[in-house]
Amino acid sequence: MTKPIHILSFPARHPYMSKFDDGVNIKFVNPDTDLLNQQFYDLVSLNNQYPPSSYDVAHIHFSFDKVPLDGFKKLLEYFKSVNKPIVWTTHSLECLRIRNYGNGEYQKLLFNYADKLISPTKGCKKYLLEKYGEHREKIEVIPLGYMASPSDVERIQKKVFKDKTLFTMLIGDFRENKEVIQSVINFLQCSTLKRCKLQLIYKPINLYEEGFNNLNETMITFFKLTQHPRISNISLPFIPNDLLVEAFLKSHAVILSCKWGTHSGQVELAKDCGCHVIVTDVGYYKEQWDKINIWNISDNKYEEFPSRYTNCLTEVFGKEPLTPAGYSRQEELKEIIRQHVKVYTELISKSERK
Repeated sequence: MTKPIHILSFPARHPYMSKFDDGVNIKFVNPDTDLLNQQFYDLVSLNNQYPPSSYDVAHIHFSFDKVPLDGFKKLLEYFKSVNKPIVWTTHSLECLRIRNYGNGEYQKLLFNYADKLISPTKGCKKYLLEKYGEHREKIEVIPLGYMASPSDVERIQKKVFKDKTLFTMLIGDFRENKEVIQSVINFLQCSTLKRCKLQLIYKPINLYEEGFNNLNETMITFFKLTQHPRISNISLPFIPNDLLVEAFLKSHAVILSCKWGTHSGQVELAKDCGCHVIVTDVGYYKEQWDKINIWNISDNKYEEFPSRYTNCLTEVFGKEPLTPAGYSRQEELKEIIRQHVKVYTELISKSERK
């Protein structure tokens, strides 16, 4: 019997990654972790807890912008020094934490150090080639796949009902690059949706500026919005995947609040749970799912953004509810895993010949 390929995954606990850890084809040596987000990048500690002999490949997805740029570079150099292939799956083209801070610098490092690049869409692959040039290895295009297994969706669906008047915005970390506040205000002001509710899902917020005792006006504005009678809130330090699945199954539509992006697991989860998706024309969301609903911001006509957004909301509200994707997603995953195993196997073979 063939042994599974051992992966050091950054991160490992996110539902996108955890589905690969089947113990048959692929086994994570660091399950249920988000090492970079947990500031676990000290090379001595990493070497002690996850010695090079314990894994075959280091696969980096996201959270790397939680680490200082020089620290991340040292981490990549460490993997090179111990002859461990690096795979980078491109989930974002810019820094996700702070707008205009280090944007592209982390990605540039990954492009230069990674032995193999994976893009979830052809559009993102085209962007990488245009921005950085040809990579030393062919860039593979492999879809993201499901965020919630069909069996989990089926189990949770038995206890919830779809509500056509419920829209959801999954915010997670309240980051500077998310135009959440204006999206919420415009939703509440949309006359067509006056009987609709907006469910906000986010991690607890700090009303004070980081490192100071001064109140953060942006956070205060957001907090006041969360008290609106048509707003319901789910706010937890760690948001379980079952809770997200339940929230999406109840919802008629989900709203992506970023006004720029690349891909989104939310689009995949909406597909899994049968939700309409409202999103801007940035990124490669349409390639992920042709049923998404797009409103235009790429022409930078800011004065038209509110009306375009609310028109899209109104159009989606008038649509019939969607149904979950079902077990076809399980079949899709088998092919996605096969493609990953092929990438890993080829890289391991090359590293062994060095």
